[in-house]
Amino acid sequence: MATPTYTLIDSVTLGSSASSVTFSSISPTGKGDLVLTMEFKGSGGNAYGALRFNGDTGSNYSTTFALGDGSAPGQGGGTSDKIAVFAATTTSSYLEQYQIMDYSATDKHKSLLRRGNRADYRVDMLAGRWANTAAITSIEIFALTNSYAAGSTFHLYQLVSE
Repeated sequence: MATPTYTLIDSVTLGSSASSVTFSSISPTGKGDLVLTMEFKGSGGNAYGALRFNGDTGSNYSTTFALGDGSAPGQGGGTSDKIAVFAATTTSSYLEQYQIMDYSATDKHKSLLRRGNRADYRVDMLAGRWANTAAITSIEIFALTNSYAAGSTFHLYQLVSE
C-alpha cells in the first residue's frame, strides 16, 4: 500500500496585518488532495473571513456545518459566493484545517472537509462543495471584517499517495 506524503506548496507568515492571502502557485496537473492549514488572529477586532477558488465569485459554494461551544450545539449551511472562515479575536487564535479532495480533477465538482477550533470559543466541522469542474489553481483567503494579524500563518500542502 502506498504511503501518503505531504509536500509543502507554499507557506505564508504575515509580517504585518493583511486583509488577504492568496496561494496561486498550485499546479493544475498535480494529483491527490490539497491540505490548507491556518492559524490566525484578528487585527483591529474580530476577523471573520472566507475563501474562494480560482477567483470564482459566483454562488457556487455549498456548505453544511456543525459547531459546539460547550453550552449549545449549532448547525447550518447553504449556498454562497464563498466558504466561510470562522472568527478569531485579537487575543485568541483560530485554527483551521481544510482537506480539498481531487483538486486537479476536471470531471467532477470539488469537495472539502474542514475542522476548526478556538480554545476559548468553540469547535466546528464543515463539509463543502465547489460546483466547478476546473482544476484548482489558486486559493484566496480574505477577511470580511478587519484583517488578519501579523504572525498569522497559512500553509498549503499537496497530499499524494505514491
